Amino acid sequence: MPTYRIQPHEGAPQTLQALRLRTDGEHVYFEDRVHGRWQPVLELHLDEVEQVQRRLNEADGAWIWVTEHVRRMPL
Repeated sequence: MPTYRIQPHEGAPQTLQALRLRTDGEHVYFEDRVHGRWQPVLELHLDEVEQVQRRLNEADGAWIWVTEHVRRMPL
């Protein structure tokens, strides 16, 4: 399952696991698939989030963090 690290504008980073990450222009959603339906794991307002990274696992067991682009879309 994908692992995400969220750096808020204020406070400590948070790490969580979720199958998908999506935004709707105002919020960022981390979701899991439960009984065939997408269920929220965490929902944050985009103004609260400084950066989101996704962990990529290497074949040798190491991993790297890749920055995801989650920005507010212009109106």
